[in-house]
Amino acid sequence: AIVGAGIIGLAHAFHAAQAGMSVAVFERSAEAKGASVRNFGMLALNAQAPGEQLISAQKTLTWWQEIAPQAGIELRQSGCMFVARAAEEMALLNEFSHSPAMEKQSAIMVEREDLSRYSPSLRSENIIGAMWSSETWKIDQRQACRKLAVWLKQKYGVKFYFLTDVQNISPPYLITSAGQFNATHTIICSGNDFAALFPDDFQKTGIKNCQLQMMRTYPQPMDWQLGPFIMGGLSMTHYKAFSNCSSLQDLVTMQKERFRSYIKHGIHVIVGQEPDGRVTIGDSHAYGTDLNLPRSEEVDNLILHELSEMMSLPVPRIEERWLGQYAYLPEGYYLKLSPRDGVTAVTQTSGQGMTHGLSISKDVILEITG
Repeated sequence: AIVGAGIIGLAHAFHAAQAGMSVAVFERSAEAKGASVRNFGMLALNAQAPGEQLISAQKTLTWWQEIAPQAGIELRQSGCMFVARAAEEMALLNEFSHSPAMEKQSAIMVEREDLSRYSPSLRSENIIGAMWSSETWKIDQRQACRKLAVWLKQKYGVKFYFLTDVQNISPPYLITSAGQFNATHTIICSGNDFAALFPDDFQKTGIKNCQLQMMRTYPQPMDWQLGPFIMGGLSMTHYKAFSNCSSLQDLVTMQKERFRSYIKHGIHVIVGQEPDGRVTIGDSHAYGTDLNLPRSEEVDNLILHELSEMMSLPVPRIEERWLGQYAYLPEGYYLKLSPRDGVTAVTQTSGQGMTHGLSISKDVILEITG
């Protein structure tokens, strides 16, 4: 049994079904509504820390490349571009592009006059240079979980119980709002359900919530394409990929002096385009154990100001604004534990479930099946 039909739950359902197991997925909502659908749908291999995290992301990408075409999920190699507007940012990009971490990845340093070849609306008057990498993919996060669930049901006979709340787990029994079920093993893939079902075990993990502010524009003109994901200097200090660079500290010092409001709200700006032409913009990061913060206009304005310094969208008007949340731990990128015999709880803790879910879940299923 799988509790939670977000990407982590569906990834476990896929590998369990492939292993020949009979699988049922329980989801309290009519469809996934959490972190899986409220972010960018970005598989950013080049933003991963070298070693285990990068390997996990590469394995997950391989699985997506197998699954996406069969399930009718759009998966596009968008690439990404880190733009530099300060000398400290440019120095970090130069060092990173020549580092051992990039030996097996493609990274191209881009001069100011060549920016428009990669993305049409970058403000070259503000940008010193950039680094483009092919190692980022875009998945349609708004449709992926829905289509994956349909495909799992059709191809593997996975049973789905939507609008079903799991109230108690006493192996081998699950007590739900739809009745009692038997399961040889239950995997909890929802942070909220884990907290409700095993509160003491959850509290011991030290998991916090991270709340994000996100926005999306109206559709851009049909003949305009953003191209790669666009990120700036604040993303360079956010992602672990740059952590081994000696020039990182200079950038951190500069940002503490010049970007205090951004650091206060955990803002780093990512821009990505959806298949329907809309542009998704974010995000901020607020951390706490019981977050239910109201939307902050100040945070939105800071994000949009940083966006305007990097680029000018043809249609900048915002159509949607929303809040997202994900489970967070400062160290590592996922948590796996067994609160009871026959029960495993799995939580992705860096907000990158699309990037790691299919790899994490493969290892969990292998461990369960022996």
